[in-house]
Amino acid sequence: GGVILGHYATGRKLIGAGVISGSDMTLEATTTKLAYLLGHEDLSITEVRDLMNVDLRGEMTPEGELPPPPLASTYQKAIARVKNGRKY
Repeated sequence: GGVILGHYATGRKLIGAGVISGSDMTLEATTTKLAYLLGHEDLSITEVRDLMNVDLRGEMTPEGELPPPPLASTYQKAIARVKNGRKY
């Protein structure tokens, strides 16, 4: 599955600390992409950070195409059931 930083409080704190999301990239894709980008000495760290969130070669699903996060809490599940016309 993918990572959606900012969806929960912990993710928002990570964003505040400068962590960037790996989205749904595999560990191997993330490592390879970072090595590839860092190997381009003409790119600044800011440009590398920005490009880590861009689909360069099909290594990640574009953000608009990611599925919504799963409903985690009992409260969220209950609200979803009510919205779908089921009471319990």
